[in-house]
Amino acid sequence: MSVEEWELIVQIENPVDLLSLAHHGCDLRGIYQAQDLMDYFGMLNGPTYLTLVRHFWVRSQLYDLKASQLEME
Repeated sequence: MSVEEWELIVQIENPVDLLSLAHHGCDLRGIYQAQDLMDYFGMLNGPTYLTLVRHFWVRSQLYDLKASQLEME
């Protein structure tokens, strides 16, 4: 199956969504600010390089170890 890079739709998610947690009654922002972890969460939720993800996904290949060994024999 051949897929072109421009055909891929990359779903971007935030592993740590503090605003959503606060909206649902679990406000942890003050705790993480006191521990100086906000920069860390900013890094986790950082930019997703769509071009890099698409480039990698289109060119990735899977190999079956048993099939490869059988072919080598």
